[in-house]
Parts: sequence; structure tokens; C-alpha cells
Amino acid sequence: MCSPLDSFLSIPGRLLIDTCVLNLLQDEGAYIFEGELPPDQTDADVAPDLQALRWIFQVNQRASFQFFVSPITFAELANETDMLLGQRRISWALDVLDVWLTMLDETGDRISAGGAVRHRFKLAPELQEFETRLMQIADFRRDPLDRLLMLQCKMGNCDAFLTVDRGTILRHRESLATEGISILTPSEFWEILRPYAALWY
Repeated sequence: MCSPLDSFLSIPGRLLIDTCVLNLLQDEGAYIFEGELPPDQTDADVAPDLQALRWIFQVNQRASFQFFVSPITFAELANETDMLLGQRRISWALDVLDVWLTMLDETGDRISAGGAVRHRFKLAPELQEFETRLMQIADFRRDPLDRLLMLQCKMGNCDAFLTVDRGTILRHRESLATEGISILTPSEFWEILRPYAALWY
């Protein structure tokens, strides 16, 4: 059993946000960031992951966790059939990506030494080997974008990958854990964070 200090230090501080979570932050931003609900709804009507995102970002006003979006997200957003919605999502993602790139330039990644991260997306040998192992999993073999997101999680030295994708990524959390990638839903991240949330109020 780990000590309270070890538990506190194990809270993920740098998380890569899946495209589906990024879309939630934009679509449900009025609730997540302002607590606004339609007149006919109460907090009890809100999905647990959405509630968790609200609590996480309330804490993050003081805690300053690092939430990143991968450039790969833009390939997923480009598949949006509604052109206006796609443009709105891409504009939002660009703002978040700018923060991601700045953070990586300042704090480093796992690609290579020297230079700016925005110019270094060639995979290092260890990541090439990781991709080869991912290709043994049918879901990641069929979906190159999800596979590349897992690579970006490692490239960015992220502590966890935040997703609500139960169709693909969450199904493989155990095998990804053996690769050093922690897969969390917003609800699970909040359960880790909640015992210490008062420290940032």
C-alpha cells in the first residue's frame, strides 16, 4: 500500500486529451467552465464524465495541470462532415495545440535532443518498436489515427491519456499500461484527484 505522499505524487500532471474529450470541452464548455445548465436540467442529469470535467477544470484554475492536444487530432477533425462544425472545432483545437507545442518546447519530449519540437516528428527507434507492437492489436491496426495518438502520448512524456472512447482505446487499457501509457476517463481522473482537490482551493 502506497503512502499518502506517494499517492499525491502519482496524480497525472501532464495529460494528452483525446479528440472526443476536446470536442466535449468545446460543445459543453458552458457547463464545464461556467456551470451553466439548460433550465430543465440539474447536476443530477449530467453524465458522470461531464461532471468530472467540470470539477477537474475548477481545480485546474489553480493547479495548472498540463492538458495537451495532439496534431493528429486535426486529421480526425478533418473527417467532420459538417464543414462549419469542422472549422469551429479546428479553430478551437489550434488554440489548445499552440499551448501544447509551447509546453513541449519548454519541458522536452522523447523524440530527440535539440531543436524545436514542432520540427521533430520523426519516430525514435523505441517509438518505432512501440508502433510495431500496436500493429499486433486489430483495433490499432485498423485505426492509424488512434495508433498515432498513442505514439504522441509517449512522445510528449504524458502521464496519462484522457478519453471517453470506449469503443477502441479503453478496451485496450491493460495492454497499453504494460507500455507505460495510463488510459483514464475524466471520471477516473477525478477519482484520483478528488482526495487532494482542497489543496488548490
